[in-house]
Amino acid sequence: MKKMKIDLQLVVKGIRAINNQLDKAIKAVEGSAGKGFSKKTKVSEKSSRKSNASGKKAADPGTAFDMVIEIISRSKQGIDTSKIKEKTGFDDKKIANIIYKAKNRNLIRSISKGIYVKS
Repeated sequence: MKKMKIDLQLVVKGIRAINNQLDKAIKAVEGSAGKGFSKKTKVSEKSSRKSNASGKKAADPGTAFDMVIEIISRSKQGIDTSKIKEKTGFDDKKIANIIYKAKNRNLIRSISKGIYVKS
């Protein structure tokens, strides 16, 4: 009986983890292409009450994609992948994938080999 209780607790823990991942995926989809959605998801109280010591809401860092696009858009003359890697801490493969997706969505363009600016 005790083993069954432990097994059920593990299942509940797994379901909660999957639920959290689904919530993150929904937020990412709504953030990138959510303009057309009319249905809003319910935000849990814990996530809506995030705040720092001064009582202000904590800034949401966003997704990795958003971070890289923000860094590129702030650069006037363009930025290369090594600078993006320094600022984000992401590995080369992750940065390359994000840049590939952003170029396909026409969010950024390449002004020379390896130098990117906002479109």
